[in-house]
Amino acid sequence: MSVSGYKKSTNGHAPKASRPQKRRAAFYDLDGTLVDLNLVHAAIFTLANVGEWSGRVSYLLGFAARIPRLYVAEQRDRRLLNTALFEAFKGVSRDRLLSLGEEYCERILIGHLFPRAVELIEANREAGIEPVLVTGSPDFIVAPLARHLGVVDFAANRFVFSRGRATGRLAEPVMAGDEKAVWCAEYAAAHDIDLADCWGYADSHYDTSFLAALGHPVAVNPDRRLRAAALSRQWPVLHFEKAADSGPRDDFDHDQDHTDKDLNPDSERSTRGSDGAA
Repeated sequence: MSVSGYKKSTNGHAPKASRPQKRRAAFYDLDGTLVDLNLVHAAIFTLANVGEWSGRVSYLLGFAARIPRLYVAEQRDRRLLNTALFEAFKGVSRDRLLSLGEEYCERILIGHLFPRAVELIEANREAGIEPVLVTGSPDFIVAPLARHLGVVDFAANRFVFSRGRATGRLAEPVMAGDEKAVWCAEYAAAHDIDLADCWGYADSHYDTSFLAALGHPVAVNPDRRLRAAALSRQWPVLHFEKAADSGPRDDFDHDQDHTDKDLNPDSERSTRGSDGAA
């Protein structure tokens, strides 16, 4: 308690100091979870705007040549997908990437945020649950979005640069699969946070280990395999509509064949949770 905030109670005694509230965090994936876009979309936008038309064509042709490899990587390993995808950026200057990241965020990404995802972040924040982004998207795109959302901390993929230009390699750790869970554990330890008190939101089965590391995992717009894992582990499932679709729909997936009160759409948790989280 600060000096200015100290007041005596009516009986003349100083009020008892309240116990400090434990810090909590909510870790959010980005693509498919908070926005209805994916990393490939961001990559194509960036490569299509890197410079003069001749340069753009060269980068896009190089990206097109990687599509078969990207498809195979997507089926096997998200880390491999990220590595293969970011190779296409070799030679792009750091300054240009930062500029395009700002432009992509302002012109496209913000408009594709799920409205209810933004509401969820704010509801959790009001409940004292700090938002943290943990995503495989590149940091030059995530940083301006984090500022827009008022998020202080985030983990994103980072390029290795040489003489101010991207080498096409990613710096470790690559934000994919188990590395997300490891990063969350290290973040929690550094900030005196218990992962058992934390929330996690993601849409892909590649994020199963990331969600499982947190005390309150939530599957958001899950793919088939994550949905199956969520049902078997009785994790809440949320469905967010696209920003352009204002039609009414309950957030929660009613197809789940269990009746846990935490998933009851009529309960308080259907919008904010018993302690403010969903």
